[in-house]
Amino acid sequence: MGLYGIYGSHPTEKCPWNNAEPRKELLEHGLKIVEEASKVNIKIINQYHSALEHTFLWVVEANDAHLVQSFFTTSYLSKINALKIVPLITYSDVIEHCKKL
Repeated sequence: MGLYGIYGSHPTEKCPWNNAEPRKELLEHGLKIVEEASKVNIKIINQYHSALEHTFLWVVEANDAHLVQSFFTTSYLSKINALKIVPLITYSDVIEHCKKL
């Protein structure tokens, strides 16, 4: 299983706090996304948001980056957010790799 960071951002005027349409989408789909991801073998590990920056970082685990891309680009998140999917490793992995150099 690989780790991936899902980085997202949206304009202030598209923020669910400021706009009824994205808020409706969030309330309709937001709580279901962990379960929906699980159905396609994506585990959402953590979800972090910066309200004032209108950005977020989610950390997920999956076998395939293309699966992660397909899932998130067809989710409600892609309607208002620019998304970037980045492979991740843990800090302990960095240390272990450096020991081998």
